[in-house]
Amino acid sequence: MFRNKKKKSKKEGDNSLSSKNSSSGKASSSSSGQWSRSSGTGFEPSSESQRSSGVSAVLGGVAEFKVKLLAVLDNLEDVDNQGAIGMINTIDLNQQYRRIPFIAKDDSQVILVLFKYGIKVMEVNSPVVLYRHPLYSIQRVVCYDDGLGKQVVAIKVGQPRKTKYGLLAFQCNSQDQAAEICRTLATIIEVITTPERS
Repeated sequence: MFRNKKKKSKKEGDNSLSSKNSSSGKASSSSSGQWSRSSGTGFEPSSESQRSSGVSAVLGGVAEFKVKLLAVLDNLEDVDNQGAIGMINTIDLNQQYRRIPFIAKDDSQVILVLFKYGIKVMEVNSPVVLYRHPLYSIQRVVCYDDGLGKQVVAIKVGQPRKTKYGLLAFQCNSQDQAAEICRTLATIIEVITTPERS
């Protein structure tokens, strides 16, 4: 939820979620939603009033979500510029090879902070920043059901026009939380990168 400097909170909105079906490396298909920098589609406010409230929240504070850190993958090859399916398959493959767990450990709780300068991953009840990525480096955001009943948000980060990228994956408490994270991040990027209309 959004929190401004006075620590007032704002309830999660009922924004509509544009989603599509995809399948991961598992046998069952899962419903996923996504946002990409190239298309700018996937997570959009369902009304102009909701977008306006999102703009005010973005400029006035940050969004914080308590989630579990599932994986941090670096130096991945993106030769074919794979989209959401490629991200999901990369996570799934690393789980199958037991490089990352299928279920995040209880002690892997972190605070995912979304704000106008980018994202931060922080320790719970601590000012320690574990990971930080500027807004311009965020290339794609995907949320999906992993087939085991867990909701996952994956964030692709990397430098523009580079073939190497990184993935951060988080297990969320609910489908609503996963969708809200993706929608919030997409709104932040839209607000910051879209010129004001006169």
